[in-house]
Amino acid sequence: MRKDFTLVVRTALPLVFAQLAFAANTFVTQFFLAHHSTTALHASLPASMLAVTYMVFFNMTLGYAGTIFAQRHGGGDTRGALAAFVQSVWLTLFTLPLLALGCPLARLVLGVFNTSPDVLAAETRYFDILMLNAAFTILAQVLGGFFTGQGKTKFVGLVTVFGFLVNMAIAPVFIAGFAGLPDGTAGAGIAQTIAHVVPCVILAVAIARAPEFRARTVSLRPSLTARETMEILRLGMPNGLRTVLEIGGFFCFTAFLSEGAPAAVAASTAVFAVNNIPYGAVQGLASAVEILVGRASGRKDAAAVRGILVTATILTVVLAVLYVMVLWLFQDPILDPFLKNARVTLEAFHETTRVLVAIVAAKTLFEMMTLVLQGVLRGLGRTADVCRVQAIASFLVWIPAYGLVRICHPTVPAYWLTMILSVVASCVLLGRCVLKRITGRSRSTCSCC
Repeated sequence: MRKDFTLVVRTALPLVFAQLAFAANTFVTQFFLAHHSTTALHASLPASMLAVTYMVFFNMTLGYAGTIFAQRHGGGDTRGALAAFVQSVWLTLFTLPLLALGCPLARLVLGVFNTSPDVLAAETRYFDILMLNAAFTILAQVLGGFFTGQGKTKFVGLVTVFGFLVNMAIAPVFIAGFAGLPDGTAGAGIAQTIAHVVPCVILAVAIARAPEFRARTVSLRPSLTARETMEILRLGMPNGLRTVLEIGGFFCFTAFLSEGAPAAVAASTAVFAVNNIPYGAVQGLASAVEILVGRASGRKDAAAVRGILVTATILTVVLAVLYVMVLWLFQDPILDPFLKNARVTLEAFHETTRVLVAIVAAKTLFEMMTLVLQGVLRGLGRTADVCRVQAIASFLVWIPAYGLVRICHPTVPAYWLTMILSVVASCVLLGRCVLKRITGRSRSTCSCC
């Protein structure tokens, strides 16, 4: 048990810090955009959301190559792991035309929801640059998979944090337009792109110098029909689709929330902002679980998989309990600084935050365990199971639930209650799938999925 605990924590901590650095980086960018102009701030939110929605399918599809690398490397098939890595890099290059195709499509989508010429111009400018940034984002994840697949998360975590530090250092300069640099959203996009180029360069140099890569016996030529290419697409595409379903459902959810009373919307925004910190930690843990389970499954070590699951579950329970206790006991000092709307009274704000914190207390453990269970199944190569569960939770539970709320009782707390239904359904279905996999009771696709 102690060995599993040490392994999970050592693997997860660098990824947790990388997630926290991402949250800090997002805050810094939004902060300086807000101080640059209202137009820049208003343009950044829809443009970045649309960019993430468009590129996340490619990112999560090709990023799964790191888990395939972990499975093969963990099973002693170093040659197969390198072959999968090489094809994942080529597939990343082949996505460039598809990312470029998003630019004219974005103009159509953003034009439907925006009538201000200035904001629309800033949005499209930001989106175009973010598509270039997306190419380096995907490449950085693919290159990082070479090391995370070997369990070397410390190096990747340090490189990722360094990249975000670069952005936090140069973003204020670009956004302000010093020395004639592009300013506003264009400056923010360029800074983000530079910050993603830096990790790509560092990772590429490290890979070129790695003994495993220098002693390779695999071809560096692309092959769309290679077994590794087919495996990346077969297992990676459900992973990408699952993420699109999550983001799509959440996008509609937040759109409905924005129709609520100002005090309730402000309270919801505050609680979501605070949630980013503990959930960033759990996402780092889930990524570590995916890597470790992938390596264990590659060497067919079922006992190790069970040990990793038990350890991750204990860590998740501890984190969930601590987070809920801190938020419950200190909710006013934690949430009140997020109230920036002078038209909203503190009493009206607290009226909603009390209810939302209670909902958070009810759903947190289920939501965090959902991330961990997804990591276990992805590590086992069961991305289709995860995608099916997400489809059930989204289309049969969550979307109908908040659609019904919009018709019958469209309040922010009522919308938030629908999240409990969704995460409980996801957690139960995923838990059933995981139990069937690790106990060997099912060789076929999980019936619950």
